[in-house]
Amino acid sequence: MSKIEARIRELTSKLNEANSLYYQGKTTLFSDFEFDANYKELEALEKEYPEFRQANSPTQTVGKETSGDFTRIAHKIPMLSIANTYNETEVLDWERQLHGFIEGQIEYVCEIKIDGLSMSLLYNDGKLVRGLTRGDGEAGDDVTANIKTIKDIPHILANAPEGELEVRGEVYMEHSTFEKLNEELLLQGKISYANPRNTAAGSLKLKDPKETAKRNLRFFAYQKLGALNSPLSTHSDDLVLLKKLGFRVFEYFVKDSVQGILEARDYFDNLKKTLPFDIDGMVVKVNSISQQKEAGRTSKAPRWAIAYKFKAERVYSEILSVDIQVGRTGKITPVANLKPVLLGGTTVKRATLHNFDEIKRLDLRIGDLVGVEKAGEIIPQIVDIKTDQRPCDAKPIEEPEFCPVCGEKLLKEDVDLRCENLQCKAQLQRFLEYFVSRKVMEIENMGAALIKMLLSQGMVKEVWDIYSLKKEELAALEGMGDKSALIVTDGIEKSKGNSLERLLAALGIRYVGANGAKILARHFKNLDAVANAEKKELENINGIGETIAESIYEFFHSQLGEDWLKKIKEIGINTEYKGTSGTLFAGQTVVLTGTLPSMDREEAKTILETNGAKVSSAVSKKTSWILAGENAGSKLEKAKELGVPIYGEEWFRGMLT
Repeated sequence: MSKIEARIRELTSKLNEANSLYYQGKTTLFSDFEFDANYKELEALEKEYPEFRQANSPTQTVGKETSGDFTRIAHKIPMLSIANTYNETEVLDWERQLHGFIEGQIEYVCEIKIDGLSMSLLYNDGKLVRGLTRGDGEAGDDVTANIKTIKDIPHILANAPEGELEVRGEVYMEHSTFEKLNEELLLQGKISYANPRNTAAGSLKLKDPKETAKRNLRFFAYQKLGALNSPLSTHSDDLVLLKKLGFRVFEYFVKDSVQGILEARDYFDNLKKTLPFDIDGMVVKVNSISQQKEAGRTSKAPRWAIAYKFKAERVYSEILSVDIQVGRTGKITPVANLKPVLLGGTTVKRATLHNFDEIKRLDLRIGDLVGVEKAGEIIPQIVDIKTDQRPCDAKPIEEPEFCPVCGEKLLKEDVDLRCENLQCKAQLQRFLEYFVSRKVMEIENMGAALIKMLLSQGMVKEVWDIYSLKKEELAALEGMGDKSALIVTDGIEKSKGNSLERLLAALGIRYVGANGAKILARHFKNLDAVANAEKKELENINGIGETIAESIYEFFHSQLGEDWLKKIKEIGINTEYKGTSGTLFAGQTVVLTGTLPSMDREEAKTILETNGAKVSSAVSKKTSWILAGENAGSKLEKAKELGVPIYGEEWFRGMLT
């Protein structure tokens, strides 16, 4: 594999992981600036070397959000992400690009960018009927019961016209609410939350709306769609209307130049410290709705809007020591222990160091005074060192030769150190946490604490031992009891019936995540067919490629792979593909046309129907979108004539991951 292909794979993997964590409301891997820099590098590499672009590239899809127990419903109009910028030069470049699509003078609306969660509210004849999270941009979670507890969201709109009206805005938590909640948790001896955004995200996913109500979430509206769209000519008109309808709309500015945009930026940047909630930038939008339509959109973002991100806060602290963490794949990650320092409203004590090559590059030492920023306003990371203030007794950070947990000699792969001992307790702990997680085998109530207890008491020595656990054994463990034990054993039994793609993902084959597992399951239909496949057949599957094919082949032809196949069958775990199902395309009418590159029409039709879509043979105004392949004919022309959205197989596969 060439260095270019390896770099593309590395960037794809890191950005997808960061996206996944962000849309679950969890900690992310990069600062916003670092994420965007990596994203732009990946875009440039893919443009120059399209043959190496991965099927699951984040440049082709909007980041995903885990749906959990909530119903997934498609947005009537996609909730696209917005491109980010960090400096005046990039704003000027954006303005020049706009003038390539829009004729005449352009007016801009400048609004704050709240660090919260985007929400879509649907009203019918003035009555609130549904609330959807942004999700992956194409479909979100139905959290209607929970958003009805937010006092800023009207249930009935006064003097609202007939028909559907969609209102989009941001759900967030104020600092005072967040601090009070954390104080209560600490008094109860529980772990406090990381930040207001994550807490707001978790609060919207609580199963009991009464509990959500206690979190005192807030809402600002920022966009109106649907009914009343035609009489209004500007976005600022929409904001005025939203206020009249009873929504909270934050202060905004209408500007006619880049200089005006920068003035608004400075105002909001200064205002940031005085607000009772977090903002991380400013959103700039073309004011004229007709000009917005002229500018159009890319596959991921509208061209008529941009997010100007504020510079992250940086503080300095001393490195006291470095811990070594072992991940589920054996990857070794150094983490710095810092002298406690206040950053972004929370006390920071630890910061990721990524890998030992990065430590060497920075010439980082214990005792150094380091600059710390929060990646994505969440994870602290070291961004610079005050070498001129380095103490004379500062100690170099040594790269370990052996695993700190099991003592096994470490292997160096590119920039990463790995422990190859599959019996390593730290690695096994992380692997088991991954194996039982919701997106993999989904074993309810088997969390990190229980797994740690099972490992420490020798009740589980390898992953398949969990299928031998008895209810009585679990009930006897501290803090369990009969009810909790029954939930775990029922979850273990239920997991045996999962579809093949979950099992393939659970095996932990290098480079094979949820997307790769789905591709393999759809292609081969059963586990034996995957295990017996030749490298060439694997390489020729769209979305797999040479490196992943090699990894799959080596796994199933290793002693470990052979042993695991045998145990899977002995345990009675399902090894067949059951097909996808759900509500991803619920309520949508889809038309198929042309020849798709790597799936036949019947397969595409089955996937659409099992995800809630109605597949029609004719294009009309009621068509939600069409899935077009090569040699598409009159249906494609009809769709263009009617303005029906047109997507290809690559977008379709991205939606299914």
